[in-house]
Amino acid sequence: MNKIFKSCVVLLFALSLSSCLEYKEVEMVKVIDVEVNEISAQGVAIDVAMQIKNPNKYTIKIVDSDLNLFLKGNKMGTATLKDNVILKKKSNAVYRFTLQSNFKDLGLGSLPALLSLMTQSSMEVQVVGTIKAQAKGISKRVPIDFTEKVEL
Repeated sequence: MNKIFKSCVVLLFALSLSSCLEYKEVEMVKVIDVEVNEISAQGVAIDVAMQIKNPNKYTIKIVDSDLNLFLKGNKMGTATLKDNVILKKKSNAVYRFTLQSNFKDLGLGSLPALLSLMTQSSMEVQVVGTIKAQAKGISKRVPIDFTEKVEL
């Protein structure tokens, strides 16, 4: 009888843990605002305000990114999150974060395109790649792809 009781307790414990780790997809509802903070020969800093829905019963932390930045259709290097972003549990909120790019991989042929962008009053910004999210010790890569017209 004691073995049956212990087995039931272990099974009940395992079932309760599996329900805690249930994952529902996080949804990028819409891009609210994109602003270019700085453009220089080293890179560009872009502030993004995005409505994100986290239906899960736990917070999710965005800790890493592998993103490519395109300005007016021209690849302008890689971009990373400047700071971690924490998505509150059971939320549908607007989160603000900064993407910092690095132009070090650009060739000399990209310099005229970069200089012409600095004189524009607006430009199309596209971000494509993945972000790494973590929750309860488990991580997952999530694809990102959005395009916005930005006034300078």
